[in-house]
Amino acid sequence: MVTVTTRQARLRRILIWSIGAVVLTVIATVTFSLLAGPAWWRPVLEWLPAYLVPPYSTADLPPLALTALAAAALVVAAGRRVASRLRTRPGPDEIEAGPPEESAGSGRRMLLQRMGTWGLVLGLVLAAGGLAYITGSMEAPREEPVVTTYTQAVERLGSAKIEVRMDAIHTLRRLAQDSQRDRVTTVDVMATYVREHESMSKARSLGQPATDVQMALTVLGSVYDAANTELGHDWVCVCDLARIRVPGADLSGLNLGTAVLTRADLRGARLSGANLDHADLSGADLHGAYLNSTDLSYAVLFTADLGGAHLNGADLSGADLFEANLRKADLSSADLSGVDLFNADLRGADLRGADLRGANLSGADLRGADLRKAILRGADLKGANLTGADLTGADLKGAKTGGETR
Repeated sequence: MVTVTTRQARLRRILIWSIGAVVLTVIATVTFSLLAGPAWWRPVLEWLPAYLVPPYSTADLPPLALTALAAAALVVAAGRRVASRLRTRPGPDEIEAGPPEESAGSGRRMLLQRMGTWGLVLGLVLAAGGLAYITGSMEAPREEPVVTTYTQAVERLGSAKIEVRMDAIHTLRRLAQDSQRDRVTTVDVMATYVREHESMSKARSLGQPATDVQMALTVLGSVYDAANTELGHDWVCVCDLARIRVPGADLSGLNLGTAVLTRADLRGARLSGANLDHADLSGADLHGAYLNSTDLSYAVLFTADLGGAHLNGADLSGADLFEANLRKADLSSADLSGVDLFNADLRGADLRGADLRGANLSGADLRGADLRKAILRGADLKGANLTGADLTGADLKGAKTGGETR
């Protein structure tokens, strides 16, 4: 008789050791995670595909099932291979007893080899299918949370609680920075929010706007300055903020170039260092506003009220200040080259060292203005009223004056 005791014992030992190794690994992992905390396994989870990390969503189930089947098929195939190799090696008892029946042994070996081969093929097919599924559906799961979050954030903007609205604004800011698809839409929503909610805030005269409105303005003026956006710092806020009432708002250093701010109430607002080039501020109330070193080049300030505004060092080159009120404004060292100041009110304005080359000052009221060391080369002063103006050290070379100039 042929003895198979040694072979069976060897297979049982392999099976027992394999199960024991798996159980010990699981126990050791759980114990270590409880003692050491999550810090050690977090890098491992980050290395794994997202669908293998709990909690699982419905979209994670297909690739998770394919991965599990592939792993099971590969394990079974590997086990069959090992078993097949062990069965081809006769034990000591089998050597003494002589060779087994050739036909039965050969049939069993062929069957085990075929099962192992097909198991490997099935595991590889399932693994490839899992990878193809993940690759094909990678974009969809990324966009789905964005849409949901965007919708929820817009809904929360209508909450009666300011804390909820602030959280929604922060969410929209993140979306505007991260989502190319929703960027412009998010900015439009924020601009609409400012237009609609500033009237509800009942801001005090020369006070400050409501916290949520201030935050929304800050988002509008800074959202595209993030380094991770494809448009970078060259993008400007093409947003409609016409007729907003936010006196005392802090817009310092913000990027609001080309923004529409017609008839906006910005009295006492802080706009120092802001970018407002090509912005439309026609009819805006900027009385007493702080515009130090602000970029207002080619801005439209038609009939705007800038009385008592702080514009020292500001860039107003090429700006339209037709009939603007600049009474007692501080324009010292400002760049006013090529500015249209036709019929502008500059009574008592501080224009010391200002660059007014080629500026149109025809019909302007400059009574009592301080023009010491101002550059007025090629400026049009026809019909301007310079009564009581101080022109000490002013450069008037090529300036155009007429019989109506006083």
